Amino acid sequence: MINLEDIEINKFQLNGLLNHHEKQGFKYLLENGVFCATCNDYCKYSVSNYKLYLDRFNDIKVSGNCSLCNGKVEKVMEFGDNESFFRKAVQFRNKMAALVESE
Repeated sequence: MINLEDIEINKFQLNGLLNHHEKQGFKYLLENGVFCATCNDYCKYSVSNYKLYLDRFNDIKVSGNCSLCNGKVEKVMEFGDNESFFRKAVQFRNKMAALVESE
């Protein structure tokens, strides 16, 4: 398998990668599915100051802070096993690589 690197993406780029159903799933997981080891519970008020990454498996990784205690949290949201999303992610990676090469 090709060794891909994690790349940081912004919310606009994420919006282009996800379909409507996936956007709903992402929002739900962000608000209810990120576990905070400091609170020893799921982040009750979502995640703040987060960064988004397209990881090496073409999943979405969220890295930020628990909105309650400000502890560091991470969550990998597995979208890469969805064939449609995977293709979009590969196209996105190719466009990003082409932009870097043209600079």
